[in-house]
Amino acid sequence: MSTLSVNTSFNISLQFTSAAFHTRMFAWLIDGVILIIYQWGASQFMHAVLGQGAQSSGVDYLLYLPVFCYHLLFEILNHGQSLGKMALGIRVVSADGREEDNAQAMVRWLMRTIDFGGVLGIALMIIYQSYVTGSILIIGNLLAFIFFLTTKHNQRLGDLAAGTVVVYKKLPYDLNDTIFREVRAENYVVSFPQVMKLSDNDINIIDNVVKRHKKSDIYNYLSSVS
Repeated sequence: MSTLSVNTSFNISLQFTSAAFHTRMFAWLIDGVILIIYQWGASQFMHAVLGQGAQSSGVDYLLYLPVFCYHLLFEILNHGQSLGKMALGIRVVSADGREEDNAQAMVRWLMRTIDFGGVLGIALMIIYQSYVTGSILIIGNLLAFIFFLTTKHNQRLGDLAAGTVVVYKKLPYDLNDTIFREVRAENYVVSFPQVMKLSDNDINIIDNVVKRHKKSDIYNYLSSVS
């Protein structure tokens, strides 16, 4: 796992941890189970209502539309999270820390067949003897796995093409770990007016130094402020 650092407009560096392989795999499996259950339930309902006419009229093919668009719709409408990602506490974000936009979600969705096409490629080769298409899908799947293991932020091909990273949603800290403090007094007066000359970045550096001093009990940290 690696860390994605994002500098905010307040000169505060937020750090996101990229999701590990097993976490993303379990999220993918959860999504797969959900889609299988949906397809089975919808198919049973359609055939119970329309009988064999559902398949002959082509209505049966409508069942595949939500399955086909599942990841795209959830990433666009649910802030980069499918149901599986929600369950595992991970989400897709832009590589610069912003929320994933619609264009990035579309690119990731279009690349899914290559990134996860290994099983489909084997099936095409065995059932339909489509060796060229099957080989392309298998090679693409292997490349996606290699890139995931070797890129800094564990990005598959779709992530690299879209400029996205899958990270853990929960930050390892909260606002109390930053320079933000809630001031309750309405008529609050700054005790040391000289502090107003400091920038947000200066205050953040001092705050970090003081916190390190408290955690490590090394007194020379304070001397570095002066």
